[in-house]
Formats: sequence, structure tokens, C-alpha cells
Amino acid sequence: WLRNHRTKGYDIALQDDNNILYLYSDSGKLYWKKQLNERIIGKISQVDLYKNKRLQMAFRTKNKFIILDRNGNLVEPFDIKIDGDENSQPLAVFDYDNNRNYRFLLSQRKNLIMLDRKGKKVKGFKYIKTKQPLKFPPKHIKIKGKDFIVLQLQDEDIKILNRRGEIAVNINSKIQTSDNPIRQYLNTFTTSDNKGNLVQIDTKGNIIKTPEGWSKNHLLEMTTKTLVSISENILTIKGIPVRLPYGNYTRPTIFHIKNELFISVTDRDAQKVYLFSSNGNPIGGFPIYGIEGVDIVANKDDDSLDLIVQSESNGFIIYRIN
Repeated sequence: WLRNHRTKGYDIALQDDNNILYLYSDSGKLYWKKQLNERIIGKISQVDLYKNKRLQMAFRTKNKFIILDRNGNLVEPFDIKIDGDENSQPLAVFDYDNNRNYRFLLSQRKNLIMLDRKGKKVKGFKYIKTKQPLKFPPKHIKIKGKDFIVLQLQDEDIKILNRRGEIAVNINSKIQTSDNPIRQYLNTFTTSDNKGNLVQIDTKGNIIKTPEGWSKNHLLEMTTKTLVSISENILTIKGIPVRLPYGNYTRPTIFHIKNELFISVTDRDAQKVYLFSSNGNPIGGFPIYGIEGVDIVANKDDDSLDLIVQSESNGFIIYRIN
């Protein structure tokens, strides 16, 4: 879902196997389609470059950093060539003070480039070369009013920087991390290791490990106060376990809508989408049919929610949750 600044509702963006990008209305009407040379890596971010409440679509492919306007037109100068490879990470968009003075951080093999909202290099950013490619996209985390940029490298090294790209937190030992990126949770930098432990790093570099008994392939998602995990067929929401049928599950997704939290997970094998409240109770009418992860937004006209999910290799479904 992408916010539509004209209707105050949402539109649908998707890309097909031929790298064509489509924009649909929330009722499935096609607005436009645009041929791209490569697959979009990660999600599309929305930005307000001109600070006039008109939103643009920012994303990267392996070798391009692109921003399109509402009509699918390129926004100059954002058709920028970058040197990507098979390890290229999604575009990272930082808005440190929520004032739309964006910083765009891009990985180029073992190099990092930071651009401002005019597409110019940020000269004051010092950390421009890494010893290893990134394992996950750079992440901006704010703890107690201080800004940090987290880099996770493929050799398990973790760099926690300040805005200027200087080391802000010294970590004395490497962590054999799982396939879960670092997020902010309870004022710590939080992830897990490959032994099923919750791993938290404080702003002084101290590492705290808490045994959780998660399986090797467990997946985590979190907000600053909510931790959700799935290990084998056990979905745990804020410490509340929910037993699901055995399956091949996506990473849980947390949606914060109208002061409520909703947690979704999809069983790819059974093609079922599950949705729960923050207390672990299933939402009525679920599971529903779907083959991948979902996106959910509030409907602008009433108290319902709109959910979109891929239905087949060439289709999608919009559900309304009343």
C-alpha cells in the first residue's frame, strides 16, 4: 500500500516478472505502468522531497536509485547510477528529526554512499567503506534522543555509528547472529543468535543474552515495546504463545493501526494468512487465502481495515476487515 496524497487513501504498487511497475487504486483500477530495467530491491519508500505534502516513490534496483512522482515520472536528479551486485541491500531512508530533510543511504559492494534530498553526496558522512558487504540494510535507531545507524556485515561484525558515520558504540565481541536484523526494543539494539538466544546491546556496548529456546530458523519482528517471534509452529506475541499448524511461515509483520497492534504471518505451503491481536487472540474470519506476506492499512471512510495479499503468480486480492 502507498499513501495517495490526493484522495487521502491508499494505492497499490507492485512489480511483475518483466520488471514492469504498476500503480493501482484501492479498487483495482490501473493508474499507470512503467518499464524498469531491473527488479526493485526491498520495499518502496514514500518521501516528501519538496515539503508540500505531495509524496514521491523512492526505491533502488541493483544499479539504479530512482524516485518517481505520483504519475510515474522521474524526479530529477533521481535516476542515479550505483554500482550494485548480488549483495545489494534495499534503499535506507532516514528522516532523523521528522522534518523531511532526508538522508538516503545506499550500499555499493563494500562502499556506502549517503545522499541528501537534492541527490548530492553528504560530505560529512565519514563511514564510506566496509570490510565486508552488508548482511541487512542500514537501520536508523533513536534511543533516548540520540541517533544511531546500525550496519550488520556478512562476517557477523556490527557497526553502530552516529549521524556523521563515526563509531558511536564499541562492541568488543562478534555475535553469531541468526537471520534476523537488529531492531530497537526496550532501548536496546536487539536481535538473536544462531543458538536461539535473544541478544540485546545497550548504548555502552554491553551484550545481554537471554535463552529463549528458539529453533535455528526462527524469525523475529519487533517494535520499541513489542517482541514477536515464530519458531517452528509457535508464534509468540509479547510472551504469549500461539500454536499454529506446522508449515513454512513468513516473518511475522506488526501493524500499528488506530492505536491497536495486529500481527500477521502467512503459511506459504498451506497458502493461509493468519491475523492476531496483540494479546494473541485470532481476528475473526482468519485464516484467509494468500500465498505471501500481507500489507494492511486503515480504510479512510470507516473503521474497517484493508488487506492486500498476493493470490497467485499473476494476481492479488484486497480483503476488507470489518
